Amino acid sequence: MSIRSAAAIAACKASYRVMRLLGRTARALPGMIALKIDPNIIDRLSRGHRAIAITGTNGKTTTTHVVQQAVINTYGTAAYDPSSTNLAQGIATTLCLDSTLSGRRMSDWAVIECDEGATKVLLPATRPQVLVVTNLYRDQVDRYTSWTTARDYIIKAAQASPDTVLVLDADCQVTASIADAVSNEVVWFGVECPVYEEGIGDFDEHVACVDCGTELEFGTRTFAHLGDYSCPGCGRTHHEADIACTRIENRRERSCTLTLRINGVEQVVEANVRAGYDVYNAVAAVAGLLATGMPEQDVFRALARFTHAAHRFEIFDVDGTPTRLLLMKNTAGCNQLINMLVSEGQLPQHLVCLLAAEIMDGLSTEWIQDVRWERLCGPDTQVIVGGPKYADMRDRLLRAGVQGHRMRVQTDYAALVRDIAAIGEPVTVIANCSTIEALRLELVKGYQPVDYWSE
Repeated sequence: MSIRSAAAIAACKASYRVMRLLGRTARALPGMIALKIDPNIIDRLSRGHRAIAITGTNGKTTTTHVVQQAVINTYGTAAYDPSSTNLAQGIATTLCLDSTLSGRRMSDWAVIECDEGATKVLLPATRPQVLVVTNLYRDQVDRYTSWTTARDYIIKAAQASPDTVLVLDADCQVTASIADAVSNEVVWFGVECPVYEEGIGDFDEHVACVDCGTELEFGTRTFAHLGDYSCPGCGRTHHEADIACTRIENRRERSCTLTLRINGVEQVVEANVRAGYDVYNAVAAVAGLLATGMPEQDVFRALARFTHAAHRFEIFDVDGTPTRLLLMKNTAGCNQLINMLVSEGQLPQHLVCLLAAEIMDGLSTEWIQDVRWERLCGPDTQVIVGGPKYADMRDRLLRAGVQGHRMRVQTDYAALVRDIAAIGEPVTVIANCSTIEALRLELVKGYQPVDYWSE
C-alpha cells in the first residue's frame, strides 16, 4: 500500500469521525477527500475481494438491503453503506472505513449500491462478481435525457468488466437490451403473476421498442412498461426468466408469501415486502445472491427477515400522530407508491407532499405532472405542501382535485413536525430525496422511528 493510499484512508476515517460527532451522516465528504488524495483508492481497496453491485432506476436500495443482510448472515461481515450513498465518493467512504491504515480490508465482501451513471467508473474499479440491474425507467431528465442513456452507461461498464455476471430484469425491455451489447454471462429474473390483487397497476399507454420504435405488444403486464412484451416490427421478444415469481399469496400488511421458480423448480418462500412493486426487488435480490453461489436457504432466510432502509415505510409516532414516510423519486416509482396506497382500501386523509430539485433529486420537477395524483387525492383530502418547490407541488395537487382551502404551505421542517403532531390522525408523507432527509432529521431529534416492517 502506497503512502498516498494510506493517507487517503487516514483522512477519510478522520473526517468521518469529526462529521459523525457533528451529527452528520458522513458518507460522501470523507470519500471525496480520500479520492482527492488517491484517485485510485476504490480500485486499490477492491483488489482480491468479492463484491456484488446493485444498480437501476427504482428498487436498488431495497434490493441492496436484502443482499447485504444475506451476505452478513452468511459470511459474517460485509462492507456496505447503510445510508445508500451510491456515487463514487460514498463507495470510497465505505471501503476506507472497512480498511486498516495499511490498506488491509476487514471484510471479504462488499455490497455496493451504485447509481446508474456511476457504473461506468465503479464497475471497472470494483470488478464485482455480480451486477444486479433492477430496471430502467425515465428518471432525472437533467441527467438521463432518454430511456437509453442510463442503459448505455451500464453497457460501457459491463464491457469494461467482462467477468461480472449480469442479473437483468427480463420484463424490462430497456434493461434486457443490455445483453445484446455485452459478452457477460446473464441471469434473467422476472414476475409472471399480477402484483396487485385487484389489477390496479398503472400502464404506460404506449411503449415504443428500443430497437425500432414500433409500439410493443404485451401478453401480460405487471405495471408501467414491465411485462411479457414483443415487438411486431423487429421481432424483439421477452426473454424467459431463470428466476421468476409465479404466485403471491398471504398478502399481509407487512409481508407476503412468494412462489419462486428457480431454474425450473418451484420454491415457496416468505418475503418481508408488501405485495406490489417490491416483489420485483425481492426476486432481483434472490437472483443476484444465487448468482454469487450463496446457498438457497441462506438467501431465503435473509429475504424473510431483512430490515428496510430509512425512508422506506418508516413510521414515527409524533405525539400520537402515526406518520409514515414514503420516498418518491420519479414518475413510475411514485405511481407505484400510489398503487400501494390505493390497494390498502382506504385512502390517506392527511397527506404531506414535499418537493425539491437539488442534485440528489434531479433538477427538473416536470415528472410530477405525469404522476396519477388524481387516484390518491379527493375533495376531502387534507394536504400540507412544502420543500423549495412547494409551488409546483401545490399547483399539481390543485389540478388533481385537492380543494384549495384544504391545502396549506409549510416550508419550515421544525414547524412541520409540530403541525403533524397537532393532526392526531395518521399522516402519510410523500417526499423526494432531499426533502425527506431534511424532515427525517427534524423527526429524529424528538422521536424514534418504528420499523414499519418489523414483527
